[in-house]
Amino acid sequence: MKNKNVKLFLLLFTAVVFALALVACGGTTATPTEAPAEQPAEETVAEPTEAPMEEPTEAPMEEPTEAPMEEPTEAPMEEPTEAPMEEPTEAPVEEAMVSSTMNGLEECTVATDGPFAGVDPSGQSIVWWHNHSGSREEQLLPLIEQFNETNACGITVEAQNQGSYNDIRNQVNASIAAGELPAALVVGYQNDQAFYQLNDSLADLNPYVDDAAWGLSEEDKADFYPSFFNQSIHPAFDNQRLGFPPNRSMEVLFYNQTWLEELGFDGPPTTPDEFREMACAAADANGDGTGGYILRDDASAVASWTYAFGGDVLTEDGLGYDYTTDATVESMALLKGMLDDGCAYFFTEGFPNPEFAARRAIFAQGSSSGIPFYAGDVATVAEENGTEPDVWGVAAIPHTTDDPVQNIYGGDIMITNTTPEEQLAAWIFIKWFTTPEVQAQWDIISGYFPTRAGTSEFLGDFFTENPQWAQAVDMLPFSYYEPQLISYQTTRDAAQAAFNEIMQLPAGATNDDIRAILTTLTETANAAQEELMSEIQP
Repeated sequence: MKNKNVKLFLLLFTAVVFALALVACGGTTATPTEAPAEQPAEETVAEPTEAPMEEPTEAPMEEPTEAPMEEPTEAPMEEPTEAPMEEPTEAPVEEAMVSSTMNGLEECTVATDGPFAGVDPSGQSIVWWHNHSGSREEQLLPLIEQFNETNACGITVEAQNQGSYNDIRNQVNASIAAGELPAALVVGYQNDQAFYQLNDSLADLNPYVDDAAWGLSEEDKADFYPSFFNQSIHPAFDNQRLGFPPNRSMEVLFYNQTWLEELGFDGPPTTPDEFREMACAAADANGDGTGGYILRDDASAVASWTYAFGGDVLTEDGLGYDYTTDATVESMALLKGMLDDGCAYFFTEGFPNPEFAARRAIFAQGSSSGIPFYAGDVATVAEENGTEPDVWGVAAIPHTTDDPVQNIYGGDIMITNTTPEEQLAAWIFIKWFTTPEVQAQWDIISGYFPTRAGTSEFLGDFFTENPQWAQAVDMLPFSYYEPQLISYQTTRDAAQAAFNEIMQLPAGATNDDIRAILTTLTETANAAQEELMSEIQP
């Protein structure tokens, strides 16, 4: 399907690195210090950020992605690069929750038919390039050791922290450009997958997922949230499944319940009109230009508002961009109007969570991975003031749809093209790592969300001990995700620029004025996608 043009790949790689450098120097609104992402964006590829956005790089977080906003979308995808963040409130991780049969593997039997006939994963040693650091990494390593000690095939996984999502992307791209194989397992966002696959560097996981001997049962497949399970299926690459979801973050609205009640409201808004009314009431109460909603100029935020208004930033076939729909135009008009009326404002001097905690904003928006930081700041302000902490929570982005549509983002685990034996061993580890029992341990360690419903059964008191996290988990069935397109990292930057251009329009700007800016964004994004995809066209 692909002609490997190393010279062109090097040019593309250089362009992506240059674009990332520009991202590091630009932007007007910071997101809360979070763990990573949601690509967004995240959770950003920036994250989705996760699309979407990159999620915060563990302790420091990366731009969707997520998550895609904080975290996507490095995309949804990249999440914004952020300062190191504290770890989420955690419960002790129980030991001995795993066994060799947890992934349906009671013995290591070599298949005699099917796509993996004769492939023996026994005794394989594989390396996993990940982005987890600090106490998260410290607690991840014993979990992986449990796999190493119990799996029936005698597979050994060596986990290596390679820095942020950006660092991993650069390292993988450098390996590919040099004609070398990266690690057998790597993490990254969906747009990263598309870029790597220009040189056919990743294994299609569909045969592994569907295999009678090594794959997932129909019950297991159904247990994954559909949006997470399908997020790494790429229409642009013949619907190959180029990654698998170990965790996710979500774009959420942070709200101050205590303050809302003081203003005469029962709870957080569900509709845009309620959102505007509440934000304006808080802004009037403060009377100094603060108090309402802190604007978030991130591609994952643009996508999140579009989804909440019933639209999409992709064309119907998923192969191109369309930021010109009424959903995007009307949602941007809402935010522009709130800015003009003093009900929303930009805060560019740090992260929004301290502003939120100090009642300089009744609403803020970002990745769910920022929850522990909001909690810490609210507690700090209460202690400093000698008062009880405000009650606060997270809610869906105010929506015009019957049900919320929540932007989720997060990095996937990918299997690189190495040997059949090593690839199968890597899949056996992924399958184990995403079982409900193991995923519950990882969620407690990391503060990420599970990617399958059955995990909740094993989370015990973590829900009651972390009520805002539990609120967000309740919204997982309403998840949607940002683009996986190869050009989304560049497009994220363009979407951020377009958002700021819209907000800088004169007061009284019309929807046509907003649509004109979004039309230029759409044309620019599609031109970038067409140029990059031209390498793999017949």
